[in-house]
Amino acid sequence: MVSLLRQPRWLGFLALTLGLCVLFYWLGTWQWHRHQDRSAHNAAIHAAQDQPPSPLTELMDDPDSLPAGAEYREATASGQYVADGQMLQRNPSGRAGFAVITPLQLDTGGTLLVDRGFVPFSRTDVNAPEADVSPPAAPVDVVVRLRAPQDDTDRDAPDGQIYEVNPNDYPEPLPPPVYAAYGELVEQTPPAPEELELPEAADLGMGPHLFYAFQWWSFIAIALVGFVLLLRREAHAMSPSQGDDTPVGTSPR
Repeated sequence: MVSLLRQPRWLGFLALTLGLCVLFYWLGTWQWHRHQDRSAHNAAIHAAQDQPPSPLTELMDDPDSLPAGAEYREATASGQYVADGQMLQRNPSGRAGFAVITPLQLDTGGTLLVDRGFVPFSRTDVNAPEADVSPPAAPVDVVVRLRAPQDDTDRDAPDGQIYEVNPNDYPEPLPPPVYAAYGELVEQTPPAPEELELPEAADLGMGPHLFYAFQWWSFIAIALVGFVLLLRREAHAMSPSQGDDTPVGTSPR
């Protein structure tokens, strides 16, 4: 087998195999780091969600910024919804319908955008909700889950609708100061209408990254074992035959 490795063809095959092993190692390590990042992200969310609700003004003493560790915390606030400023977010998380985004003018001053829940499209008009989503006219007490602004993709939505929830780029004028974070409704007094499905908590699934990491690393062993087996088969095919296969002659009569 050593003599075979001196041949250019097998040297090239060996270089290709080792190159693939390096690639598989890099891909596995990349997936491992993604798994670690997801674990840290989930741990931070768990830590935030385990905290009891606190007043919004304590969690965000500066309305212009969301402090580290405050995202996913539950905040309490009181105020009155601004019906004229309500917008419908199209296809939130890929779902066919709207998230109802309503500004809440706070008793303490300023405005917080609140995701009041999900409603499907109307069966007759995909630009309208299936149910009446008008906010209550009376003052409300809410518990919301704080979220960072969503990335703005500059997509054009129909009038009265948006694709991303971004308080810094909200289409309607709002009473200042406008809080940089928005809130996902958790509880409301008086209760929220049953037609609205409250926003779901964050997805804490780990994803397939750990499985993919071990899968890529297993390819290293497969590549090396496959190379050795092919080399052994080639060496066996080139080895001289064992034993004497020459036919035995017969004595002349």
